[in-house]
Amino acid sequence: MFESTLAKLRGFIESVAPGPELVARREAMALQAACCSLLMEVARLDAAGLERKRKLVSQALQEDFGIPNEELAPMITDAGRPENRLTSYYRPVSLINKNCAPEQKVRFIERLWKVAMADGKIDMYEEQLVRTLAGLLYVPHTDFILARNRVQHEDA
Repeated sequence: MFESTLAKLRGFIESVAPGPELVARREAMALQAACCSLLMEVARLDAAGLERKRKLVSQALQEDFGIPNEELAPMITDAGRPENRLTSYYRPVSLINKNCAPEQKVRFIERLWKVAMADGKIDMYEEQLVRTLAGLLYVPHTDFILARNRVQHEDA
């Protein structure tokens, strides 16, 4: 009984004043969710090849964050639900801007292009969204174009 009370007290203290490890873990999970939601926004714009796009989102998150499959599938499913569409890009973009270096942002733009090109073409809405996100992430236009060209040449 004393141990369960002590565990509850620790849980309460962690919720009020989390330790640095818990804060870092929460921030990492928020960044992962932000990247996943933006990738899925691009994926859902053009329904053609949606399953291939979901696989590319999964691959990107595994490579960039090392997320295990058992955690990844529910994250992608949740981000792909219509009710979870983003109404604002502010939160995910601000998390990426806060936590990622410029070269990581360029890499993320490449990931967005890969998802957009998964069905063999780029829909005008996909291009517009990737362009908008590149601007919000302060990715220079040159890097935006080079990222697109790299992805197009990978598929060629």
